[in-house]
Amino acid sequence: MNNSLYLKRYVEMHPDNKMAWYLLGKEYEQAGEQGKANYCYNKAEGVYEAFELSQVPSDIWKNYEQRLLEMEREKERKRRRNRRLLTALVFLLLVFLPPAQAPGIASRDAAQGGSLANDPVAATTVGKEQRDSRNEPLYTAIASTQGKGASGVLSSLLQHPQQLPDWSVALGMERSGKWLLWSKDMERLYGLRRDDQGAIVIQPYEGAAEECNCKPANSSKLKQSATKWADLQVETAVLQEAANQYKARHGRLPKDLDELTQPFPNNWLSGRSKAMEDMFGLLMKQRASEAGGQGNAPDPGPGELGYWGTSPNGDPFFEQPLQVIIDRKRHRLAVVSGSVIIRNYAVGLGGAKTPLGDFKINDKVVNPNGTTKGPYGTRGMQLSDTSYAIHGTLDVNSVGENESEGCIRMLIPDVEELFDLVPMGTAVKIREGVLPEDLWTPKERFKLKQSQNQTNPKKVYHWLD
Repeated sequence: MNNSLYLKRYVEMHPDNKMAWYLLGKEYEQAGEQGKANYCYNKAEGVYEAFELSQVPSDIWKNYEQRLLEMEREKERKRRRNRRLLTALVFLLLVFLPPAQAPGIASRDAAQGGSLANDPVAATTVGKEQRDSRNEPLYTAIASTQGKGASGVLSSLLQHPQQLPDWSVALGMERSGKWLLWSKDMERLYGLRRDDQGAIVIQPYEGAAEECNCKPANSSKLKQSATKWADLQVETAVLQEAANQYKARHGRLPKDLDELTQPFPNNWLSGRSKAMEDMFGLLMKQRASEAGGQGNAPDPGPGELGYWGTSPNGDPFFEQPLQVIIDRKRHRLAVVSGSVIIRNYAVGLGGAKTPLGDFKINDKVVNPNGTTKGPYGTRGMQLSDTSYAIHGTLDVNSVGENESEGCIRMLIPDVEELFDLVPMGTAVKIREGVLPEDLWTPKERFKLKQSQNQTNPKKVYHWLD
């Protein structure tokens, strides 16, 4: 299957080349992946029939394949050379950047009475342990180096070099087609520091080793804080979405977390976390400031500038609203923010009975109809004013199939996590063929501490199941 990688890249760049699709199908067929092979043969159209039914000698298409593969390998070699050249140029440029110490911010090492030579290599090694033990970096996440190149990663970080904090670390999100995948275990790619003179120094970590063609620094000491940062961003996104939906209905931001965690039917959030309690005041102050005034925003609680550690100003990472996207073709349900997938679950649907369109979650119920063993499982989320809902199911074999009457069925662990992840009012979009096949769920699920009563004994739900 070594050839399939190059052929796959080739058809991505040249989707109209029927012969290339046919050759990729042959590679998959030889590897025993008949499903993928059939897909390629369908894309090959008449070429498949010409070569298979007419019994064209195999040496003809084999020669064509070798020429095509050599073309793609040569392109890959050129891409690697260009990436290395651009990376080297970026490093050289940074070495000669003038000092850009932020006004009013003294170097931490200078404050300690220490000094490093004006040498980028020394600056990444001497005193590193002392730096790491005294403070944590500001984190951000970007597309991983794979498919983008180190130069692209670095250039995205260095658009505004004067605004970079004293120490920042870029984590890498994996790609899945057009999507980026969020994880608490993202690879550490690059660390960017300022030395005593204010010059920027780049330190590649393990995640960027292949792209930089160098010996990376060990970033294992950063794993715990990077994981904590990734978890914090998800909790922030959930709280921010709940506050936005609350404001859309009431015309103001919530005054406290209690307004978001009321009993049904005002359970904008299904619960709370310690991080949400700590960040609430600071986040609401920021949201009010973005809206052009303080409004009814509360005073910030514990926290300071840089709380979220994502930019020089410490803003939350997720800027786009949370959305639920359901893929009717692939039987998937994803929680996304912009182009980033936070979760991707398997779901059971009803085929054409599940309507395409845009909805909102307008009812969030624990134990619909008062039971955990009914057809709706332990959680239900109604879609707008319809008879459709996202709910749990005990019929686990129906997940991934078209056996419902139109509702979206989920496994109990998945629907309980989704219930905590998406606030009331969250947009739901049902589409065709937009999500990746691969599931994306962590071993340790997102879970809020629920304290309010979220059952609804006054109503019997008649969703379409």
